[in-house]
Amino acid sequence: MAPVIPVSAEPTKPLSPRSLNAQSVLNTLWGAPATTVSELMDKTGLTRATVLSLCKDLENLDWIRSAQDSRQAGEYAMGRPAKRYEFNPSRALVVGVDAGEHRISATVSDLAGSEISTIHRNYNATWKNANERREYILKTILQTLDTADLSPNDIHTVVVGVPVPVNFEGKSPKDGTSTFWSVMNPDLTSLREDFSWNITADNDANLAALADLSTDPTLAGTSFATVLAGERFGAGIVLNGTLLRQRHGMAGELRILDIVSGVKGTDGIAARARTAGQKAIRKSEAEPTSLAHWPPEKLTAENVFAEAERGDAVASAIVAELTDSLARVCAVLAGPLDLDRINIAGGAAPAFRGKTAEIHRQLQRYLNTPWVEIRTSTIGEEAVRLGALQSAIERVRLNALEGLT
Repeated sequence: MAPVIPVSAEPTKPLSPRSLNAQSVLNTLWGAPATTVSELMDKTGLTRATVLSLCKDLENLDWIRSAQDSRQAGEYAMGRPAKRYEFNPSRALVVGVDAGEHRISATVSDLAGSEISTIHRNYNATWKNANERREYILKTILQTLDTADLSPNDIHTVVVGVPVPVNFEGKSPKDGTSTFWSVMNPDLTSLREDFSWNITADNDANLAALADLSTDPTLAGTSFATVLAGERFGAGIVLNGTLLRQRHGMAGELRILDIVSGVKGTDGIAARARTAGQKAIRKSEAEPTSLAHWPPEKLTAENVFAEAERGDAVASAIVAELTDSLARVCAVLAGPLDLDRINIAGGAAPAFRGKTAEIHRQLQRYLNTPWVEIRTSTIGEEAVRLGALQSAIERVRLNALEGLT
């Protein structure tokens, strides 16, 4: 299992001293190999009697279970075999959702992150209202459960990643006269009234950053930004190993790009590639391009990058402009925050895997920061979904022992 990662959730009730000690034992066993009582004593600083008593409580609550003793495991040959305990990852099931603007993905997993079922659904129209989107997200979750032959009552926690700012309560701030934020985050926490789930929304870029942090050990203790560069630019910011969260959920919100020369807006790489490609198709009689093989309405960002790789001059010019725009976005983030690295994630990440050196070179034109690494996220467009899963698992861990006195 991936290491424990920071989330905005905190235990909803203060834990008693006994609960705190039990949480320490549970944390030690969570995701770890089977562990002896002596090892638990060493790692928690608790007495043998306390560890044995707490393990009995945790076993009764089904959070842990007895494992093979050390002799059965082949680690002990003489004397009385040491009793061993292991975490029970099937104690609860969680769902992680990437609710993007045009694609909804949902996965149900156990507490070890082992995926049981995943559903991807595309939505190619414009959302009519918040209720329509809320129902679409809910239907995707329910279809995922149905595929795994599970019922809603089998699920403990759900985390949904949305492409808008989200505060500590899972709500998005008001967006002036626009309804985009309220439609993208359509009061998902109200589903608690219909189901027994602990459900919340979180910003998609924050979840992508958490996914990078949990899957890439080289990021431990560093300062970096994970930039979602698909339909819209957004950033999850990690400073010295801790995700940056602020009261209103606006940390990493990149509307500042509206006034950045060479970027002028939060449209991401995929959206910009389509727009530029469609414009080139309309002008193809004057400036021939292989992009004209596609009807403008069916052109994708992948088509633009593929034609650039094949040497099409028009497509290559578009990709060069997109690379420069991305370098400017990196400069906006790396300069004020003194970052060590920027990870490019989301649907646009695969297209830039061979272009990180060029992005770094362009970045130095705007900001003299040779130490800043530019990389593409190893989990690409799955970053938000996987981050939502990890966040859901962590929320379960934080509140596992609320009822223990």
